[in-house]
Amino acid sequence: MKKEFSALYDMMARSEKVEYMHTFGMVHREMMEWFIQNKPELAQEWLDKLESIRWKNYLSPKEAEKIVAKMNPQAPWSKEQWKQAMEKEGFELEKEPCYNRCALWVTMEMIMSDSSETLSKFVQSADIFKVVYGLAVDKLTDKDNVFNIRHYFSL
Repeated sequence: MKKEFSALYDMMARSEKVEYMHTFGMVHREMMEWFIQNKPELAQEWLDKLESIRWKNYLSPKEAEKIVAKMNPQAPWSKEQWKQAMEKEGFELEKEPCYNRCALWVTMEMIMSDSSETLSKFVQSADIFKVVYGLAVDKLTDKDNVFNIRHYFSL
């Protein structure tokens, strides 16, 4: 069955026939409906993976939490602290199609984890969050598309 599925998938992926994509999409829609009813956690994981279609830089909430938990030195903000600071500053949490909120959060945490010493030498503490936001947005919206958060964290 797995071999047959792979062969059909490859046939669809290589083809220019839109009806093959529609057939695959309809089958996946039916599968997703079953999973939503019977295995909602797994359905959410699949939906999170599909969300990456919408964004150039995308992370699911689960992926973001895992990445931030492993940062050394430790990331400075919890997700809730970060969100409150973002709202206080009036900053955009997402910019479609460039990045979703989890990609922005992780990128800001990465910059702080990797460069907080250097930043503290040149930026007043009251301005650190704003500067890190600007640097993160620069990475995530770079027109050369050099930075890709999924590749950077080997996802």
